[in-house]
Amino acid sequence: MLVIEDNPTRGVLRSEFAVMGNTAKITVVGGSLHHLRFAQERLSQLEQIWSRFLPDSEISILNSAQSKPIVVHRETIELVKYMIAGRRLTNGLFDPTLLPALIANGYRASLTNPMHLTLLPDGAKFNQSLDMVAIDENALAISLPGNITLDPGSIGKGMAADIVAKELMQQNVSGVCVNVGGDVRCIGLGDLDGEWIIGIESPIFLGEIIDRVSLRDGAVATSSVRAKSWQHDGTTKHHVINPTTGLSRNVDEKSLLQVSVLARECVWAEIFSTALLVANSGLRFSMVDDSNVAALTVRTDGFVTQSSQWIKFQR
Repeated sequence: MLVIEDNPTRGVLRSEFAVMGNTAKITVVGGSLHHLRFAQERLSQLEQIWSRFLPDSEISILNSAQSKPIVVHRETIELVKYMIAGRRLTNGLFDPTLLPALIANGYRASLTNPMHLTLLPDGAKFNQSLDMVAIDENALAISLPGNITLDPGSIGKGMAADIVAKELMQQNVSGVCVNVGGDVRCIGLGDLDGEWIIGIESPIFLGEIIDRVSLRDGAVATSSVRAKSWQHDGTTKHHVINPTTGLSRNVDEKSLLQVSVLARECVWAEIFSTALLVANSGLRFSMVDDSNVAALTVRTDGFVTQSSQWIKFQR
């Protein structure tokens, strides 16, 4: 864990480390090294129970349970409830059942550790309704229909950022910002004149900031076609899957390359940023406005568009 004491007089501490196949960046105002260590340990714990690449994770056990109820942590119950709600609210554009399609497109092994593989039962299908998923909150148990498997993927990063940010604030720090691979949740006193200023990076020009937003208690998640790619059967594939076809979404000169979404919680920002990347152009901003979130999109040709509410957060 790399630790930086950014502003000793104001007690601003930062750390950076690898987790969930990404880089996490933690900023704490009015905290200590204990809080940075807590954040790293907590994110690692969530990775252990949610990763599809670990055979003993709760997600892997659920996926192979063939309809048997599996006892899980409370966090996994909440994760699956968000999956169900997110799929319903986006009419299936956010689809956590895409794991068979990802594997068919060549994404079986972890991109950060190829020794870690995803195993699926026979008969698993993508683009499946989650209406028959059974959740027993009293027993902390979940039962998946035999043809359904779940991939926490991006939503897990967003929810993890929410969990860790909230738990750090419960430890009486003044403010916190948790960034897990571009899923950012900020609460409390910011590190710049009391605000959290978050830069939106260009997907085309490395290191270029195309916009900045201010958060006090909120989240921003950025999803990009270029975030994860690999070679399969001589073709470059990426992780943004069309839930109807099960194929990597087509990328042409005017298609969406990146979406950033502002929401109260990072889990919802991630759900909508994922959905917008595969939505038809006519649905994108109407879906955003109807759901009380804001979005900024970048096309392959560099054209930037923002929803009506985005301007309220610009700095």
